[in-house]
Amino acid sequence: MEKYFYEAFEGMKRFGPGSDESTMCAAEMFPVNKNNLKILDIGCGIGTHTFVIARKFPDADIIAIDNYAPHIEKLNSIAAGYGFADRVRGVVMSMFEMTFENESFDLIWSEGSAYIAGFSNAIKDWKRLLKPEGYIICSEISWLRDDPSEEIKRFWNEGYSEMNTIERKTEQIREQGYEFEGCFICPVSDWTVNYYDPIAENIKKIEKRYPGNAQAMEAIQHLREEIDLYKKHNSDYSYVFYAMKKK
Repeated sequence: MEKYFYEAFEGMKRFGPGSDESTMCAAEMFPVNKNNLKILDIGCGIGTHTFVIARKFPDADIIAIDNYAPHIEKLNSIAAGYGFADRVRGVVMSMFEMTFENESFDLIWSEGSAYIAGFSNAIKDWKRLLKPEGYIICSEISWLRDDPSEEIKRFWNEGYSEMNTIERKTEQIREQGYEFEGCFICPVSDWTVNYYDPIAENIKKIEKRYPGNAQAMEAIQHLREEIDLYKKHNSDYSYVFYAMKKK
């Protein structure tokens, strides 16, 4: 079934909710107070947000990691085309097997990937990589209210049991020894225009490509359920960008 999920994301620039505007807004939470910044982008995909960061911080050296080799190949190709190859480098690497030295980076960036390790575990494990007073800026799916609908709670409890409120996420940031520097909620258009709308178009193509294929139809049904639930309950949850500083 994994094959059909990959096809559902075929041709997309982003593999999770987001936008260039939200990336730029999040970048504003990082105080640029030095030259020659070292940035690590964890879970970079094909580099859509990586290149937004590269333009925002033109003096920065960026290492972008993803465990899917075709994504990294495309990122490095795009970097060369933009003339960024000297300072933006994609590396095939799992977030669970990072070999960087301690205190290597001024900023760790992560859009929609911290959940893979679990938010609290991720920021705990990544802390060693930050220089003193270095920052993590990451987006994390969060409840926007204390009483989300039971329907959407059941769905996300199966998909990501560590999902929690913004208040609880900020507590986790402090529990892991960071100073909480701010957060903001990503808009609905990050989910619809840039994510679910392209998936919906790809789903139509998959239906035509694999008529009667049970696994393909199961994958489609799962994605349609997720899209429909978001349309019904988008006031209950969203991605939230969090900024934190190493003490």
